[in-house]
Amino acid sequence: MAFARTILGDVDPSTLGVVNSHDHLIRVGAGEVYLDKDHQLDSVEKAETEAGYFAKASLKWSKQGGTVVDMCPINCGRDIEKLAEVARSVENLQIIGATGFHREHVYLETQSHWINRYSVDQIADLVIADIREGIDRNDYTGPLVDRSPYKAGVIKIGTAYGEITPFEHKCMEAAAKAAIETGAPINTHTTYGTCGLEQAQTLIGLGVPADQIAIGHIQRNADVYYLEEILDLGVYLEIDGTNRIKYQPDSNRMMELKAFKKDGYEDRILLGTDSGKRSYQKVYGSVSGVDYNPAVDGPRMIAEGFDPDYVDKLLIRNAHNFFSFRKEA
Repeated sequence: MAFARTILGDVDPSTLGVVNSHDHLIRVGAGEVYLDKDHQLDSVEKAETEAGYFAKASLKWSKQGGTVVDMCPINCGRDIEKLAEVARSVENLQIIGATGFHREHVYLETQSHWINRYSVDQIADLVIADIREGIDRNDYTGPLVDRSPYKAGVIKIGTAYGEITPFEHKCMEAAAKAAIETGAPINTHTTYGTCGLEQAQTLIGLGVPADQIAIGHIQRNADVYYLEEILDLGVYLEIDGTNRIKYQPDSNRMMELKAFKKDGYEDRILLGTDSGKRSYQKVYGSVSGVDYNPAVDGPRMIAEGFDPDYVDKLLIRNAHNFFSFRKEA
């Protein structure tokens, strides 16, 4: 039977409701915070409030409420106990936690990082253990591992701007092994929308089924021809970066979504917001937040004449399919 793995347990994918396929509720330090303190999201209370906005907006589209996929991966400030506290506290909310890796840049100096010391198989075993046994309470910062009861339900990989570094390629190899072994989906980070095609080609070449892969942040490259080259491989695209006028207007995302529907790709598009900074969340003073897809995008798509069934797929059903494990629990 199909299942999705939330941090509080395995569930029927149909119960996920509206799915925010890439966001961040908790981050307690590590490289991204060192580079930019705006990434610090260490307050459970504020995360509960922000997630509550999302759950409330999601109820307008699904009686199941909604699910946030928290994409903070290994050694990047995960605090699984805090994240579980949010999941338990907010009504009509489920949370899927991540394992896997970010782009090399956020790990700062990487010559001595354990990624460069361990074999691909050893790294893959750590990812698999996050999925099957429980996420390490110490976030693999070492040297001790203390398994929580909260299991990861998605694997992340990330690549640099315009290149895939050897460090990142090794992470991709380990992620591919873990995905094949467990059936967990892989949701990726692209930097400014680059290397999406190469990510998909590499992961498929490593043996990961195409429909088990979603290429993320890819809307930043608003070249529909290029985006559909990636879709032609059979993978999903994850469209996020909502209300980021400094990069591009939201009309670009709407244009992309219309093109995907017209060209027959409507079943393999996911939505997220990637509101992973304080300045991107309502609870810290932003005018937009984690609830943007159900609160703003959905109504806008209806107002712009999108087929309501397509809107339902974008907000709900496509993600139910993607975040289902490809193997039995």
